Amino acid sequence: MDRWITEFLEYLGTQRRAAPATLRAYRDDLNRFAVFARSRLRAEPGPDVFTPELLAAFAASRSLQKATGTNRPISARTLGRSLAALRSFLRYLERRGKTTGALRGSLPRVSAPQPLPAAIGELPLNELMDRAAASVKDGDVRALRALAAAEWLYGSGLRLSELTGLTWGRFDTHRRLARVLGKGSKERVVPVGQRAAATLARYWKAIGRTPEPSLPLLPGRGRLPISARTLERDIRTFLCVLGPNAATHPHALRHSFATHLLDRGANLRAVQELLGHTSLGTTQIYTHVTRKRLKKAYALAHPRA
Repeated sequence: MDRWITEFLEYLGTQRRAAPATLRAYRDDLNRFAVFARSRLRAEPGPDVFTPELLAAFAASRSLQKATGTNRPISARTLGRSLAALRSFLRYLERRGKTTGALRGSLPRVSAPQPLPAAIGELPLNELMDRAAASVKDGDVRALRALAAAEWLYGSGLRLSELTGLTWGRFDTHRRLARVLGKGSKERVVPVGQRAAATLARYWKAIGRTPEPSLPLLPGRGRLPISARTLERDIRTFLCVLGPNAATHPHALRHSFATHLLDRGANLRAVQELLGHTSLGTTQIYTHVTRKRLKKAYALAHPRA
């Protein structure tokens, strides 16, 4: 069993170019299944002994497990990911003649509720950035870094991991275009706002370093990029000024980027390209946010609402 899991994860990493976080999650989920199968069968499990009953029992057992650090069952999203990992593993075995499609089809499918992304209001967010750009001192390197990161995340709709992975060699300063490596190592080109480019240049002047093609846009120690955890903490501190009810996660800036574009009439297909979504259906969730905001504006402003 362990050998098949290892080969499957190697296949995902090399052939499918799965993200490291995906590989870690799939490894954990498949190891859970292996432990469950060993205890259930009282033997070393393998593809030849998998049965629909075993898979159904694992799905039921997993649904009753508690979320880490709580007394609540795991969420539908977590359960769905676990079963998706097992389904993908069975498909891999099926292609190698070890299982059948009927076995994979016996796994239940979980429909997790799709939460609306948390976007920050256009006016308060832009006012915050304008105030910060005017008030932050050139000697306050950490505040300049947080502002530069916020400008890039909001201005280009980047994920935090995409920003920390960007190097100067991937940023065309003259045309203000950046070549971003997204999920699955898929590359896309995004425009960079004038404010974002100017704030980044101001930050590099403050740290007294000269950009080189191999250096990250936001460096940490030496030639390494800053850690995503450190940058997330700085951005949360930056956004918390908006109040206790405001979204302060870095991803909220990406959500705001998409929502504000659609609010101003941007084409949905163009927003999909900018975000790097494979499916248009993933981008369409932002249309629900926009409709919600429009209905709220109508309710507040129309005399007969």
